[in-house]
Amino acid sequence: MNKMPPNIAIVIIWGVLLGYLTFDFIGKANVNFVQFNYDWNSVTVLETVNNVSIDSISHDYISFKNNFRLPETVNNNNTFLLKNNRESYFRASEILTDSSEIVFLGVKWINQIPNKKSKQGTLEVIDLPLIQPKGKTTLTLGDSQIIWREARELRKNLLQKKKLFFVGSQTDAYGYPYEGGTFDTSTDILKKIPNTPAADYCILFFGAQDKGVEKELLNENICEILRLLQNKKETETIFAITLPPSTNQFYNEYNNNFNTRLKQCAAQFKKVQIVDFNSFLKDKKDYLSEDEVHLNKTGYLYLNKLLTQEIQ
Repeated sequence: MNKMPPNIAIVIIWGVLLGYLTFDFIGKANVNFVQFNYDWNSVTVLETVNNVSIDSISHDYISFKNNFRLPETVNNNNTFLLKNNRESYFRASEILTDSSEIVFLGVKWINQIPNKKSKQGTLEVIDLPLIQPKGKTTLTLGDSQIIWREARELRKNLLQKKKLFFVGSQTDAYGYPYEGGTFDTSTDILKKIPNTPAADYCILFFGAQDKGVEKELLNENICEILRLLQNKKETETIFAITLPPSTNQFYNEYNNNFNTRLKQCAAQFKKVQIVDFNSFLKDKKDYLSEDEVHLNKTGYLYLNKLLTQEIQ
């Protein structure tokens, strides 16, 4: 039997490897390089503010001197373009204003960080349409656990493994839609559900803001949230996530009680699938942020791993 010459074998191996890496790069380009997620041919300028004075810039932060007025309609659902000897597109998780500064927090630079040496520029509020992959329509619904800090990565990270099309009235730092709010209690979520868009999947993660809610009311709210979501005719599956174990004894007891009630309610509805994140984390460490409530980066990587296993 003739053996293949070593040099030819090496060329074939490198060719296969290069082909795989190229295919993998193209397949994940929208996840690894966020600028590929947008329709650059459809940019619309909504507002323009000239002669803004830049105070400081970092990888996730930019502040301006408060010598101009942002339009009242501007919020963290908008996309922005800063022109200061280069054009830098960005989105932000929060916009804060005081007497001296206008601060954009949780910033995601879409293409590049601005020129830090140039302290004057023009700020444009723009509409930059998001391009989403075709897939199951998915509503992420909840409180701070679906949007605050590292939670802003939740939707982007899920797209590494799953083909989902996110819906909602609000958008995160990457532009992906969601529904909820940082400080939303179960009562707030209940009020929003009738107006949430139709979706095949609902990823439900709440309870962090309900520690001050009377226990009986919370118990009722949990079941009612599941009932309302189940009754939407478009709903196929509700992925209800249990709260994580906490290093704080009081928080941990609350989380366990919440999880027990969530599971009891879920058993009543055929479309609800419990994502038992609490059990998944039993043998894990260092997944909580300093407040002992919310997940850190490691915690959201764990959640992403579990969700990609649960979502078919």
